[in-house]
Amino acid sequence: MIWLWIWLSRASSRLLVFGLALIIGGAIGNGIDRLVRGWVVDFVLFYITTARFTFHWYVFNLADVAIVAGVVVLLYDSFRGSSAAKAP
Repeated sequence: MIWLWIWLSRASSRLLVFGLALIIGGAIGNGIDRLVRGWVVDFVLFYITTARFTFHWYVFNLADVAIVAGVVVLLYDSFRGSSAAKAP
């Protein structure tokens, strides 16, 4: 978490700040659940049940969604690059 906060303080783009904030917020949310309850409350369960099979997707919470979304934003920002770095 300390490394993420340092990275956040040195961030140069709004997209990078947004991605890091999502990751930090999700981690804090999961940490609060661990401190208060002793476990992380997972409450979203996607599944498909047919006559032949039942498929259960992962169980997750909003903090997990924020962390994954933050990582996606960081990946997008890293592949997008900056125009100043692309000198001829």
